[in-house]
Amino acid sequence: MTPTKTDVRPARNPASAKKTMQLPRSPWLTLLLLLAVGVMISGFSLAFSGNEGISWGGSPVLFFWNTLPILLLLGLVWLASGLSWLAVLVTGTLIFLLTGANYFKVMFRDDPMVWSDLFRIREGFQMSGQYDVKLTPLMGVWIAAMIAAAVLLFFLGKGKPRATVRMLALTAVGMFSLVCFNYIYPNDQRYTQLAGDYAKDEGEAYAATGIVYPFFHSAGDYMNSQGNYDERAAREELNQYTDATIPEDKKVNLITIQLEAFADLSVFDIDGLSPDVYKDFHDIQAASYSGNLITDIFAGGTTETEWAFITGGNRHGDFKTKTDSTAWYLKSQGYTANGAHPCRDWFYDRKNVNPNLGLDDYLFTDNYYYQFVEKDADVAYDDVFFPDLQNRLTEYFQTNDAPLFSFNVTYQGHGPYNTEKTYWGSEYCTGNYEPKTLNALNNYFHLVQDTSHYVKEFMSYLDSLDEPVVLVLYGDHKPWMGNHGVIYEGMGISLDTTTEQGFRNYYSTWYTIWGNQSAKTQLGQSFQGQGPDLSPCFLMNQVFEMIGWEGSAYMQAQRETAHMLPVLHTTGWVEENGVLTDSPSPAAKARMEDFQNLSQYDRTKYE
Repeated sequence: MTPTKTDVRPARNPASAKKTMQLPRSPWLTLLLLLAVGVMISGFSLAFSGNEGISWGGSPVLFFWNTLPILLLLGLVWLASGLSWLAVLVTGTLIFLLTGANYFKVMFRDDPMVWSDLFRIREGFQMSGQYDVKLTPLMGVWIAAMIAAAVLLFFLGKGKPRATVRMLALTAVGMFSLVCFNYIYPNDQRYTQLAGDYAKDEGEAYAATGIVYPFFHSAGDYMNSQGNYDERAAREELNQYTDATIPEDKKVNLITIQLEAFADLSVFDIDGLSPDVYKDFHDIQAASYSGNLITDIFAGGTTETEWAFITGGNRHGDFKTKTDSTAWYLKSQGYTANGAHPCRDWFYDRKNVNPNLGLDDYLFTDNYYYQFVEKDADVAYDDVFFPDLQNRLTEYFQTNDAPLFSFNVTYQGHGPYNTEKTYWGSEYCTGNYEPKTLNALNNYFHLVQDTSHYVKEFMSYLDSLDEPVVLVLYGDHKPWMGNHGVIYEGMGISLDTTTEQGFRNYYSTWYTIWGNQSAKTQLGQSFQGQGPDLSPCFLMNQVFEMIGWEGSAYMQAQRETAHMLPVLHTTGWVEENGVLTDSPSPAAKARMEDFQNLSQYDRTKYE
């Protein structure tokens, strides 16, 4: 059959067909799509910002400063790899993790995610297992949106500049990013202006300015605290002093114990609080020289107090090298320096940090306490810690002539505290509170009472010794009490750190300095009375003064600051002339700068 004219179809051109199926490859389209995705990511992130009614408030300026780093990161990954979909996945994942970390950190600890937290990621993941971390529905939507955006860019975002143009653009974006990171985002004047009425409080300022913007601003704070100091001036100041020799008749054993999350909540009017909870603790205080410790942390960050106490500084590096500390000084005076923390050795990298602080043969769950706990358990509690410490001290004093410096950190008392049920009864607090609040309080107060009992027994043991012993006890921070401090709120306790009372409620714990009868006799010191409010970085200096030790060159150099500003807080609050204030005088500001200068030099140049 011969085909008719209408049956004949023109032959298809393969090249033409291929061209009609080709997806867009315009770099401008890719750039436009990346801009849209960046705005989307920023919008999702800002949706999780804010705290307790404080937020960025829809400000276009704040939206820009929160979005710019996202756009820059998208551009850097795209220009470096040539893959727009990869840029979306990398940037979206990083901003999602930052936003989620801030969201849950604020929820559980009322503390925002800052740059220095990046150096404690492992600890953050470990601690997250103790809290109820659940993705919100909006987080699920965000994840789905990122995947959809990546798929869209995979098909429609194939366009990219030519290699030469890409390299030039990558260099330009990289240089601009460095300018932003080093100069624009650290700018305090702009940040304070944008935070407005909330600028005085770090947490509120963060909540009022978004997430990405305040996070990168905190990077500037961290870099400045680590690198900007006058080395020559600090060296000249420190060289005015030399390490003092401890006289033989002043050599006593020094034992320090940091009690985890132990705070005296009886100072608040807590309805139904049993007087038995703090009875032993108040007996301990009455028998000691005691005062308030104004820590730099709340509900977490244990090592900030721990390291401030042993180093005499309130800003810390990574301790990757030998770093000045009380332990090194006392070892130079013939002391043995050791200690224990009944938790895992990798937590806060203590396994590597403690030797650089001069603490030898430090005991952890990994190398010692595992034998007292169930298999694979991470921690031992006070029923193990205190009796074991007593046994080890007895053995040490029987077999060693060298005086001892023992630096210890407990774990019992660590939050969170179960809000669904009580483990040890409900008689510790019977007040008129919500059931969840009562459960958490009863669980916490049991731990407090139990710890106090073991401490009191331990002090009785020390008092029976012929060896002179000075014992220093202190709390590292206030306990966690519900997401956003809801349990404190339920008890009517203000945590408004813009007021003096709220600041004290938020940051204050306590310290006691006690001597057994042998130490009292040898030193002619009663170790009783009311002590001043102190920052943790000045507590060891107070201990040395009571014992009668001049101390290392650094301790002598910092002593004038400790007397002038006994509270020197990382947020800028100080105690000046007996008044706690967030507006220090010019003289106090100059003293604060000198102290940080000296502290950083001592920390980084110690040999």
